[in-house]
Amino acid sequence: MGENKKLKVKSSFMIMSKFNYSILVLGVALGLGLWSCGGNSTKKSENVFLNDFETLYGFNDKVDKGKAYSGECYYTIDSTIEYSTGFIKKFGKISSKKYSKVKFSAFVLLPSVATSVDMVIQVWDAKVNPIKVLSSPISGQLGINKWVEVSLELPLANLYGPDNDVRCFFFNANRNQLFVDDFKV
Repeated sequence: MGENKKLKVKSSFMIMSKFNYSILVLGVALGLGLWSCGGNSTKKSENVFLNDFETLYGFNDKVDKGKAYSGECYYTIDSTIEYSTGFIKKFGKISSKKYSKVKFSAFVLLPSVATSVDMVIQVWDAKVNPIKVLSSPISGQLGINKWVEVSLELPLANLYGPDNDVRCFFFNANRNQLFVDDFKV
């Protein structure tokens, strides 16, 4: 009678709680820099990852509802964000096949002509050293207060290795404000 027995119950609530916990952990990682979209992105087709920010609403205070490009949610980069949320994944964990290039695209809404950020793709080796960095400025010259698709491609000649990381993000050195949706790698 004094014996305690553990009851094992699996329910969709427990699975959702584990999922929400992993989202929360990734949101904390955002405050420290970059996080991997691998657990939070939707894999739309082979080797294409999309983060439309819908699943992060309520778990990341930079994700809001309203003026999104698609769906309801979008991500805000502002004066508190130097490095946006990003995508980090080892090539070997994406697929066993070798790639010729990486393409990073997103929709951005720039509220001012003075807005300027850099769109960045990096490849890091297994020893966590950057071996290639490609960046391109995104500025209010593209147009203001309208969603515009921006993209950047990096050829992978001599850069591909299954243990190398690909990293894609926005670098906000000037701490400008802009809005991002449909982050795709």
